[in-house]
Amino acid sequence: MWGLRMNEDVLVRFLSAGLIDVGGDDTKLEKLQATAIDLAAVLKKTPSKAAAYALIAFDPQAPVDDPVVQETLEALRKRWATYVNTFSGTPIAVVRAILLDALTRAATEDERIGVAFVNSARNSLPFMEAGDEQQVWVDVVIATEKRVDVRAEAEWATPSSITVQAMSFDVPELQAPKITTARANREHLKKAMRAAAGPQYHDPQQGTVATSGNPHWVQNAPQQWVTEFGDRSSIAVADMMDAVVSKTAVEQADLSAPFHALAASVTEYVGAALSAMSAATTGLQRRTNLLWWKEALFSPSARVSYRALTPTAAAAQMAFDLHQQVPTFSPASVSAFLYEAVLVLPSIEQERTFAIYELVSEAQSHESLVALRGSGSDLIAPPSGRGPVMALIAHPDFLNARVESEFQRLTGIPADAQLTLPQWATWIFRELQAARAATDGVKPARRPRKV
Repeated sequence: MWGLRMNEDVLVRFLSAGLIDVGGDDTKLEKLQATAIDLAAVLKKTPSKAAAYALIAFDPQAPVDDPVVQETLEALRKRWATYVNTFSGTPIAVVRAILLDALTRAATEDERIGVAFVNSARNSLPFMEAGDEQQVWVDVVIATEKRVDVRAEAEWATPSSITVQAMSFDVPELQAPKITTARANREHLKKAMRAAAGPQYHDPQQGTVATSGNPHWVQNAPQQWVTEFGDRSSIAVADMMDAVVSKTAVEQADLSAPFHALAASVTEYVGAALSAMSAATTGLQRRTNLLWWKEALFSPSARVSYRALTPTAAAAQMAFDLHQQVPTFSPASVSAFLYEAVLVLPSIEQERTFAIYELVSEAQSHESLVALRGSGSDLIAPPSGRGPVMALIAHPDFLNARVESEFQRLTGIPADAQLTLPQWATWIFRELQAARAATDGVKPARRPRKV
């Protein structure tokens, strides 16, 4: 509910500060809020418009013919057909208030838009004449930045400990081995034992039957009989036991399925544990890599030392390389880290300033910044109305991209605005982060050239 109240207060705060006037008519205020809701929906569908919306919202001197201004007026006309009877001339202040309201609404629901909005604000607002709007802007930017930073800090965090759940495995019910046995041939054993007992035996049907076995009777030759009987009976019993054992089979239970299930469970568990470990240490690894990059002062994209570049080109290159190494959601402290990293360059004069137009002109053609321009062209469309400075760098051959008199119209920033090189680096970094957040990796459509 806090975010919703914040959104509703934007237009009210503009009214309270006397920046816009609807004659105390609440229905007119509701029409403005409805228009902001409509534009917030446009932003959520097309996040790439976030920077352009923000750059017009920032600027009290925004040109009335800018595409974003015209888009806003058209949205207002759909909600309030007679608005022209309320305001004299083009109501730029109303347009800007609507855009700010739309941006805060969309940023509350889509953190990508929040990233684009905050990064654009941090760059451009210091060069705008905020006047009575100052506190409104400060509150909105800080609130949005805090909300975005919560997610960024979570992605960069390194927990003090890692908890992995105990492995869960359902022990299968195993079947007992199947044993197949044979029965002794009793008739065969009976004949063999009779043959061991003496030379003949009596059969009720056949009478006296010769055994063809032990030739002795116990009463005639007891010692020989015992020897013969022992040998023959042991052989008979042993043969019968061997025959039974040889036909006994033990069929083992099939354990392949349980072992496969166990292996799969172990693999899944170990994978989850490794993922938890990796996720928990990502922030630490990222910070470690950045410290290494800062100390090495080597560009991984240009494959040269930053010391080998001019200070202005090195600052721009460092901004691009840092952008390539960090995710879209990065804490505000990352920009401060870049600022300090640029100061490490031995040839940097910390307090020296450069006109932003001159810095852009160099970035449009410097041979070491090819990768910066290429990446920028994938993220940002050519200039068409108000847009980021990177649009001019990424599309140097686009009409008016190199024209100094058009610089402020296209960017909202005076061509002679002064920046130190650490400020220039953070400017580029923020615009690249904003562009990536707003496009989400989708290459923007080419726009027709405009004068």
